[in-house]
Amino acid sequence: MKNIINILFVAALFAGIASCKKDSDGTPDTKAGNPVMTAITPAEAAGNTIVTLTGTGLGQMRTIVFDKNNVPASFQQNLNTETALVFRVPDTAFGGAQNIIFTNSQGKVLSVPFKVIALPTISSMSPTDFQQGTIVTAIGNNLDDVSSIVIDGTSEQATIISKERKKIVFSMPSSTVNRAKLKFTNASGERISQIELTNMARALKFFTEGFDQGMQDWSWANEHEASSAVAFMGTQSLRVLYGAGSYGALSIHYDLNIPFGDYTYVTFWAKGGTADMQLTIWPDPENSRAQTVTIPANVWTYFRVPLSGMVGVTTQRLNFQGMSPVANQTIYFDNILFVK
Repeated sequence: MKNIINILFVAALFAGIASCKKDSDGTPDTKAGNPVMTAITPAEAAGNTIVTLTGTGLGQMRTIVFDKNNVPASFQQNLNTETALVFRVPDTAFGGAQNIIFTNSQGKVLSVPFKVIALPTISSMSPTDFQQGTIVTAIGNNLDDVSSIVIDGTSEQATIISKERKKIVFSMPSSTVNRAKLKFTNASGERISQIELTNMARALKFFTEGFDQGMQDWSWANEHEASSAVAFMGTQSLRVLYGAGSYGALSIHYDLNIPFGDYTYVTFWAKGGTADMQLTIWPDPENSRAQTVTIPANVWTYFRVPLSGMVGVTTQRLNFQGMSPVANQTIYFDNILFVK
């Protein structure tokens, strides 16, 4: 009798161990079947959205693939039962109508119609100054199926030159707006980029391809000249050498009085020297309040400085004053503008 009890105990122990091993990964003990859909919720969604498939015979799913360019979706197998499966839309899924292909451990397949919403997103654009024909490159996502780029609030449409998933290149149209946000449209819908471009045709130009009409170089820096050595746009920039230990300035004089109320920003590009350097920007008269910016070393940087911080009614002169903190510093300026 004692031996029979011991045998039953050992058998039960091994059965328990086997059961624990079977469930040790947290996966439900489901069976693969003939998968049939009852519903998929939601029926359309953007990347990273949680989706639930319900039906019958849904156990032991092994792969989920969005069939537009075959993008796999990851999922937790412990959330997979014979009647439900929970997964996320991959953030790499391509936009538009397509099928989601579910395959179980026996190779049986379920195809479910679905629409991926993949609106165009823009993280950067360059250059940010434009006129008719300016070539702009935008970096972002879901750009390969962009069908139109329009200046928001207008019918003025850019011409698409090339497009990839994460980059699109286009030519800007002629426009009457002062500053422009662009509306990108693809198969999933439209989105307005929050990056604002400046229309050079509507701005007062101090320096673009040389000193513009009516502008004169009144600088008192160590050296100051138009240069073709480097340029952000076009072929020329404005080269200014700031000395160490003494103040100098790029100073541009205009023949006419400039009404402050007609403009919102002073904008420019600057390429720093070998060290970061602070510049004070101020218009005449000298009792105007100044704005201070830091020019990073060795890179082109875009600046948009509000004119509201520079008190004045009119001005005929714009100054960029500074003193190098170390050795002499050469700074290149391009596209210096007063923007409406």
